[in-house]
Amino acid sequence: MTRSRSKSSRIARPRCAFAFLLPLFALLGACATLPDTLPASGVLGGQHFSVGVDSEEAAYLMEHYLAGARLRPEFDQRIDALYAERGEGGLPDRDALNRIADAFSVDFAAIYFADLINRAPANQLLRRSYEVHLARALKGYAVEEGRTLLPQAADYQLVFVPAYHYESHKNTGADLSDPRLALSDAGLTPQLVRTDEIGSIDTNALVVADYLRRNTAPDSKVIVVSASKSSPEVALALSALEPDYAGRIKAWINIVGTLQGTPLADEVLGDGPLSKYRAFVDDPGMHSMLTKRRRAAFKQIRTDEDLLIVNYIGIPVTGTISDEVRDTYIILRPYGPNDGLNLLADLIAPESVTLADFGRDHYMVDETLRQRTIALVNTTIQWLESCKHRRGGGWPTLASVTDCSLAER
Repeated sequence: MTRSRSKSSRIARPRCAFAFLLPLFALLGACATLPDTLPASGVLGGQHFSVGVDSEEAAYLMEHYLAGARLRPEFDQRIDALYAERGEGGLPDRDALNRIADAFSVDFAAIYFADLINRAPANQLLRRSYEVHLARALKGYAVEEGRTLLPQAADYQLVFVPAYHYESHKNTGADLSDPRLALSDAGLTPQLVRTDEIGSIDTNALVVADYLRRNTAPDSKVIVVSASKSSPEVALALSALEPDYAGRIKAWINIVGTLQGTPLADEVLGDGPLSKYRAFVDDPGMHSMLTKRRRAAFKQIRTDEDLLIVNYIGIPVTGTISDEVRDTYIILRPYGPNDGLNLLADLIAPESVTLADFGRDHYMVDETLRQRTIALVNTTIQWLESCKHRRGGGWPTLASVTDCSLAER
């Protein structure tokens, strides 16, 4: 099924004026509806899901094709060609994903993207480690004990960089307070970089870089954690650090990072229907999230080759979109698969490994947030302590995973 979709956002009367979300923003007012869904069940990344998807092709991909069943020749031939075209070439970019969405559907492209991430051997190892630690954290919290991190965690300095409007809208979670509390309960003292909550990405990057210079010792082992808008701030900060300082940063956890900007910023700061909301977010922070600016800056990112970068992202489909990002997800659908605030392909940092939480959107908060935080930090520390990378070759990329071996703990 080939579909033609307009890039313009069709907005009737708004449901309400404006609301901030974790950890970026949401502009309510898209009265367009989500498409009807079909039920689909299948396995992605070793986990079973039952979700609603937006097309017959998406349901077939999830239920049959990925399970190895070839029941619809008219679908199989096209999907075979899609995978053959990708080969070992890594992940598709935003334009390729949007073409796939046009040729099949948005949910098909999202499922395909999730499958490619999960097929990468490095990401498979990452998920295996994460699931072990998550199971332990869930069990520990259930019996109110065992919430501790790996013993080696005591050797690490955890630095958090908050997101957009983290002071004025604390209820969004943009200040990353819950993850920090989880680590505090587990015995660490996480640090928070006080950036300008509406400052530009470039200005805040200078603040982050200066903080890392002033608050780390030569023998420090630092893990930096960022989310949404603060991720490009961290990327620029790490790129600007002198080698002596950069060597202290051992890992960067990039959570749903707005690394290449968001078309939502283009829409609200442009002259289209969303421009009516410009007054609410006409600040340096929003202007710095314009895609033209961020995509140019993304090409200039340079990090230490020994830095471990872990992306933690959500990959939703139509039937799993939360109310918090429903409207912005609808606005972004013409651009291809997205998490409600970012295009999926734009969430991935260069030379990194990725943990994809299928079914989740940009709003990653739920009752398991603290357990997932413990698991994610434990996984990162396990990789730093046990994953052996090629001398001079940096951390294992999707192509060089054979250089990595994990010791299960």
